Amino acid sequence: MQVSTKLFNQQSVNQFGKLTNEIQDLQAKVSTGKSILKSSDDPVAAVELSAAKEQKNILERFRRNIDSAQRRLDLSDGSMQQAINVMTRISELAIQAANDTNGVPERIAIRTEVEQLANVMLEIANTKDAQGQSLFAGYHTNTQAFIKNVDGTFTYNGDRGKHTLQISESMNVATSIDGGTAFETVDTGSGRKSVFDIITNIVNTINNADALSRQGSARAMASIDFKVPRDPQNWSFVLTGGLGSSTIDITVSDGNYDDTVTKINALTSVTGIKASLDNDTGRITLTDSQSRTIKISNIEIEGTDFATGEIDSYIDFNTLEGSGAVVGSARRLTDTNQLISSSVEDVKKATDHLSLQRSFLGAQLNKAELQKDAIDQRIMATSERVSDLGEADLAAIVTQIQSLLINRDAAQQAYAKISQNSLFDFLN
Repeated sequence: MQVSTKLFNQQSVNQFGKLTNEIQDLQAKVSTGKSILKSSDDPVAAVELSAAKEQKNILERFRRNIDSAQRRLDLSDGSMQQAINVMTRISELAIQAANDTNGVPERIAIRTEVEQLANVMLEIANTKDAQGQSLFAGYHTNTQAFIKNVDGTFTYNGDRGKHTLQISESMNVATSIDGGTAFETVDTGSGRKSVFDIITNIVNTINNADALSRQGSARAMASIDFKVPRDPQNWSFVLTGGLGSSTIDITVSDGNYDDTVTKINALTSVTGIKASLDNDTGRITLTDSQSRTIKISNIEIEGTDFATGEIDSYIDFNTLEGSGAVVGSARRLTDTNQLISSSVEDVKKATDHLSLQRSFLGAQLNKAELQKDAIDQRIMATSERVSDLGEADLAAIVTQIQSLLINRDAAQQAYAKISQNSLFDFLN
């Protein structure tokens, strides 16, 4: 083995370099607060730390999704509450308009307010989130969900897409409701209508309220005059006389009233009412055998399930005196759907529908809130694991540095002492 002063010096310098590097590594751990600066420091712990950090990042993404979902759901929930408030006010106005003490001026004022509330509902349905995206347009977030057409009708421009966000490895949460579900699927019992159709229905019934009556009644004698189109229509109404009531089902068209007379007379034994037709005028005269009240109510016309601005099918009901002369003014009777009383029921169903949609949003909010708590706990646990694996024990490292500094200083002093002598000094 070759031994020389040069080799001894080189070995000493190398050892001092290793000590210095080790001290520098420990100082870096102190300054960063991390116990693992490179995977070679602790390969097993480095792998565990990397996995823990990745899991923490995933959980934090879920947490951000929950925050985003809650913001959209809060906005949607608030919009649904506003829509419910609008429908509640419309219901109050409709009930007020149905009161016979209101005249034309009062009903005009009520109708004007309902029309303005329809515009408010349109604004609610077109609510946008913080990014300027439509809440209720489905996947068509860059379009206006609903538009008002020139003829006063409303059209949905969105689709039935439902936005969701992932809030855990196996759980998604809906962040809104599409406009079709929220505003266009109110079950009225006679088909599905949109909230805007129902509001339009209210406006039309208020417009027609002064011209229409819920029922027609007369003592002993009455006449009915049909106003119907040329195409046959199926009608039904309740006819009440001195003996009782019965539902009359007829097919009627302009100038063809024979079926009506036949059906009424077929039930004379039940109602006590006999009908006769004046072929020249088309007028049907009703006579009660008991000279009691004759009443027609609850008219239903096939295909009429919505109040229209112009009513083209109706009966004019007149009271007749014994000579057959008309007494007083005619009462105009038509399908019950043209009456305010029927439209009020639709408004209630629309309100219930909106409340149901709000309940869905509330359930999604609760789901997000519960998951938020679970994610927060998991983030805390993961953060503690990352801390355990990656944070440095400063007290232990400082102690280790001090020990290395002492060792290095002692070694340097010994080297300085030994290096003053040559190899020949040891051989003497």
